[in-house]
Amino acid sequence: MRRTGPRRRADRGQALLEFALVIPIFMVILVGMIDLGRVVWANNTVSNAAREAARFAVVHGGSRSTACPVGPAVAGKTIVPPASPACPYPSPSTEAIRNIARSFIVAGGSALTITVCYGSGCSGNTDAVLATNARGTPVTVTVTSRVDMIMGNLIGIGSAGVSATSTMLVNH
Repeated sequence: MRRTGPRRRADRGQALLEFALVIPIFMVILVGMIDLGRVVWANNTVSNAAREAARFAVVHGGSRSTACPVGPAVAGKTIVPPASPACPYPSPSTEAIRNIARSFIVAGGSALTITVCYGSGCSGNTDAVLATNARGTPVTVTVTSRVDMIMGNLIGIGSAGVSATSTMLVNH
């Protein structure tokens, strides 16, 4: 049977009670989606930084035409200029490569670590034995970071780790 008269007194708070029960669940889902979006954004940023730093390393290898070579020099082939404002980190330094990676980090999070190594089988910041910045040498750039999460703190996961590695061959 359909009611046409005024609402009963017991029905007045029903919508408010339903809203109060649903809003916390909605907020948890919303903040969780924002956290997940931040992690995906950080992952994309870290991946782009690793790729661009590796590209910089392979383009600024050890040929005679490179004004400011980076990485371990090739004896007799790489002309290493003295440090200057135009070339603040000449070969054998890899700091210029790290600076390029840092410049591409937009939403990388905290605890940023950038490692650069030359040669096959290298790891961390340690180059392979006898590795140089000669044409054809692989360069590996790894960028890692941590993204602090809002919802993660509530459930015991304080942060999410993101990492990217890019390996390219020196071609200059």
